[in-house]
Amino acid sequence: MCSCRKGMQISRKGMQIRCNISYLEEWLKEKNLQGSCAIDTMEPLCQTAWLLQVNKSTDEDAKEICERCSGLSAVQVVKILNSYTPIDDFEKRVAPSFVRKVQSILQGNEGSAQLMLDSKYLFQVTFPFSPSPQALEVIQVPSSLKVGFLTRL
Repeated sequence: MCSCRKGMQISRKGMQIRCNISYLEEWLKEKNLQGSCAIDTMEPLCQTAWLLQVNKSTDEDAKEICERCSGLSAVQVVKILNSYTPIDDFEKRVAPSFVRKVQSILQGNEGSAQLMLDSKYLFQVTFPFSPSPQALEVIQVPSSLKVGFLTRL
């Protein structure tokens, strides 16, 4: 879930991630897959993109981060904050005191200590059933298909 590569933890990257998520959400709508679990699966990614773009300095910011990043573990949030790289001179690194504040708020939350998403996880796929307009019980299957091992019910 978290990229630890140098230069990946910047506000601009958060905007790029959010834009790509929007394209995926639009594709899901076009394919009538809004009900699939894909949107729920992308929620931690949306929260990561938001975290990269939000202000990270006041106590209110810390509380908002803890409330809005419910799909991320405390370990993931702290890793993103510690790895955050400012892009311009007007932006500062996240203060260690701010990271500690967020960490103390998140300590009360029960959560996973997992840092990365399990890449071997298999997502359930549901295909909608579309009944055939043809009367399937009267269709003759050509012998050239060599499906003689199938029996009619």
